[in-house]
Amino acid sequence: MKEQEFQEIEYTFPYHYVSQYSGRFSQTFHDPWGIHYVSTIEYLLGRLGGLRWESAIDVGCGDGRLAREISMKFPRCQVEGVDVSERAIALAKAMNLGREGLEFAVRDITAGVPEKRHDVAILMEVLEHIPVDEAVAFLRGVAQQIVHGGFLLLTVPHENKPVEYKHFRHFSVSALMAALNADFDVLEVVPFERRCLSMRLLGFMLGNRYFLLNHRGLLKAAYSYYKRHLFPCADEGECQRLFVVARVR
Repeated sequence: MKEQEFQEIEYTFPYHYVSQYSGRFSQTFHDPWGIHYVSTIEYLLGRLGGLRWESAIDVGCGDGRLAREISMKFPRCQVEGVDVSERAIALAKAMNLGREGLEFAVRDITAGVPEKRHDVAILMEVLEHIPVDEAVAFLRGVAQQIVHGGFLLLTVPHENKPVEYKHFRHFSVSALMAALNADFDVLEVVPFERRCLSMRLLGFMLGNRYFLLNHRGLLKAAYSYYKRHLFPCADEGECQRLFVVARVR
C-alpha cells in the first residue's frame, strides 16, 4: 500500500519525539552544533573520496550519523560503526534499519584483537572524550582496527577552544602529534573552523532564545558563507579544530 510506504519513509527520523509539552510547549529542536557537525561530515566525505579503500570503521560512532553518510556516499564499500554505548548503538541500528553494507556493534576496541581490519578508521570528535590516562591504549586499539598501511582520519577540538564539560582535553598540533606518534605516521594536519566574531554572530543568527532561522534560502546562504569564509583557517592560531590524516605503522 502506498500509504504505508509513505509512513515508512517518514520514520527515517523520529519526528514524534521533537514536540514537547512538559514545562513548556515546543515543536522545534535546535542543535547549536549542527552547522559544525554537518560541515565536518561533508569535509570527511570529501577526504575519503581521495583515498583508495573498500572498508571503513567509524570508532565512537554514537547514533551512527557519520557512518550512515559514508555508507550512502560510498554504497559499494563496507562501513562499520562501533561504540561502547549500548543506547547509542541501539539508536544507530534503529535509524539505519535495512541499509546494506552498514553494520553497528557495541564494542570496546581496547579489549583484544578484532576479527577483521579495515582500510580506514575515522575518529570524528572522539579523542577528546577519552580520559588522558586511557588515550594510549585507545589509540593502540584504533590502530589494531586498520590494515597495515591503512589510514586514520581524525578531527578534534583545538586548545584555542575552552574544554567543554563532557571533554577531558583539547589539543594543539604538537600535543596531537605526540599522542599519535606511537602507532601512526602523521601525513597531514589541517587547522579548520575560525575563531572570530563572525562565527559567533552566525551562531546567534541560526538560533537563540528568541527565534530559530528556518528560511531555506537564508539557511543555504549562511551555510555557503560558513564553508567559504569560516571553515577554512590560515593557521593554528585562529582555528577551533584540527583534522589529521595519518597512516598506521
